Amino acid sequence: MPPDLSQDLAPDRPPRRDVQRLAAYGVLRDGEGRVVLVRASDRSDLTGTWFLPGGGVDFGEHPRDAVAREVAEETGVAVRVTGLRDVVSDVIDLPHRGVRVHTLRVLYDLHADEPSTPGAGWAVGLRPEPDGTSDAVRLVGPGELTGAGALPVVPFVARTLGLPVPPMPVAHPPARPTVVPAATAGHAVQGFGSPAAGDPAVAVAEGGAVAPGPDLDALHGEAVARVQRTAAYALCHADGRVLLSRLRNSSLWTLPGGGIDHGEQPHEAAVREVHEETGLPVRLRGLLDVDSTRFTGRGPSGRAEDFHGVRVVFDGEVPTDVEPRVVEVDGSTVEAAWWPVADLPRLQVTGLVRAALKHLP
Repeated sequence: MPPDLSQDLAPDRPPRRDVQRLAAYGVLRDGEGRVVLVRASDRSDLTGTWFLPGGGVDFGEHPRDAVAREVAEETGVAVRVTGLRDVVSDVIDLPHRGVRVHTLRVLYDLHADEPSTPGAGWAVGLRPEPDGTSDAVRLVGPGELTGAGALPVVPFVARTLGLPVPPMPVAHPPARPTVVPAATAGHAVQGFGSPAAGDPAVAVAEGGAVAPGPDLDALHGEAVARVQRTAAYALCHADGRVLLSRLRNSSLWTLPGGGIDHGEQPHEAAVREVHEETGLPVRLRGLLDVDSTRFTGRGPSGRAEDFHGVRVVFDGEVPTDVEPRVVEVDGSTVEAAWWPVADLPRLQVTGLVRAALKHLP
């Protein structure tokens, strides 16, 4: 069901702003098939609701690293990622904050590291997060998630666990809101895990290593804006060729795809973007990867940016008997073409293309 916009139309109420955040969660089960869930505390907008452990991805952080950090904070258990499960999204209305939050959720399968005490088992280390946005942690069996008295869970958790999907719970102002530091007080959704827009920029190379700070002389002394963007792409391949699109004002070729609009599911964004950039309908055959990159430079608008990009990559199939062509007007791409994989070493391609090629059969 789409969000109720009627309150936004009231003459005495300013329209709510649409904001987007990125978060990562994990499915962690014990040997009996029980799953670890955490309960939202009175510092949360959804007090009393149960979630998979996880939370907001920090600026510059890979979602894979974020889920390990968040699970350790919320449960006391050290985990490692064993697989990428899904990427989904939802929208929740927060009238008391003046925003509608579109959360992109990266879901992983997790494995718990065994404790150093022989025979103890990792579950003995479960403990609630100290004074955070969750206040309880439990191993929950299937019988506790269905029928009368079932624990209340948010829709994405129910979907992930194969349960009937409830409506999104109604959000309320936290009974004990988190104190927001003055430096970040202007940010839209403190407590929902988004990066603070006013934080100082730190340059990080594409591989993730910390690099020297931005060259402000080269950027004419401009302030460097922090930008976190999640985008969806499709790796379309057939007969030893891959479908690529060329960026405007550049000789670089990349995968067809682009930013996820507010309220869109990642797979919907990939389908829309592939059509805009190649004119072709795409059938998505599965999720390949989620990666993270960070660099400092100039964005397409010419603005100096400290940019954190998270890219969701799907395996796609498009017709091969139709010539690709860009149909989007004044977009970021100006050309679309099939390229033999054998020719790509001689072509200027983005790091995203090089990473995606590892998934070719």
